Amino acid sequence: MSRCERTWGLEVHHKRIDGGNDLNNAMVLCHKCHVNTHSYGDSNHKSPEPFSEETKKAALKRAGNRCECTKGTCCL
Repeated sequence: MSRCERTWGLEVHHKRIDGGNDLNNAMVLCHKCHVNTHSYGDSNHKSPEPFSEETKKAALKRAGNRCECTKGTCCL
């Protein structure tokens, strides 16, 4: 499965809305891939608390400062 190659416009996404705010629930996505998640902008879901700056930095480092999306259809 190919991975999105974007290295700009990166955002840290909650994998699960109820999964907490630690690194295990963080996924780095470019804005385009983030918008294509099932929960983005859904007013029926309460947004979780934002990640701390420390968690965001750790997620970006773990992801190699690249989008972690592997859907292959978001960035076309």
